[in-house]
Amino acid sequence: MIYNKENFPKIASQRSLAATIFVYLLFGLLCIAMLALFIGIPLSMQLEHNSQLSTNEIIFNLIYFPIVLWGIWAFYKNYRRQKLKKVILISVDRNGLHHHQYDGIVQSILYKDLEHSAETYVSDIDRSIGTKYSQGYIFGFKEGKQIPIHFSKPENGLTYIPKNKYHLIGHFLQGVTLFSPHLKISKAVYADYFINPATFEVNKKAQVITYLLVFVLFLIILIAIDLFTKYTSGFSILF
Repeated sequence: MIYNKENFPKIASQRSLAATIFVYLLFGLLCIAMLALFIGIPLSMQLEHNSQLSTNEIIFNLIYFPIVLWGIWAFYKNYRRQKLKKVILISVDRNGLHHHQYDGIVQSILYKDLEHSAETYVSDIDRSIGTKYSQGYIFGFKEGKQIPIHFSKPENGLTYIPKNKYHLIGHFLQGVTLFSPHLKISKAVYADYFINPATFEVNKKAQVITYLLVFVLFLIILIAIDLFTKYTSGFSILF
């Protein structure tokens, strides 16, 4: 929907319950796997024959397990400390983008603070292409430096997975055009996040088609690899 300066509303991130539960389940399974690796496996190896522990095993246990317990405690303390900085809500309003942290602090990227690009061939609002090790993100410029503009994975982490990420991005871009019209937004930003630059609405049809094409391409590559291994090595990965 197109707004003007007078009726530009505030919108906030909405929790995707299914995705959030899935991520927390994966994290729980990872923790269980780590406990099994560092505690369960050493104990099972020592007790598999129901024999008494040797002197060397006792010395190993007295050194190893306190270190493991200390590591678990340090991990828990670090988690508790980082939790205070985690973002519990992302909002976009007439002032800019706001990350509301667990400790009550709000980190904001204001339209008025954004500047023209300090780099050649880079728009004032542009996007970074994702790599194997990191996701792509939108960025702007402040005080002559490039600053990331996150809508789902802030620097300190998010306590849930938002389901309206693209809606937040479209609303922010519309806010830029209204309150900082001197800034140029890269066309790639609109294209990458399926946002119509005329209405700032998410093109869900294009989004679904793109995801389906990616899935089909992945299947084709997987089948091609399977056929290659089948006729060169004699075994199949899939069948």
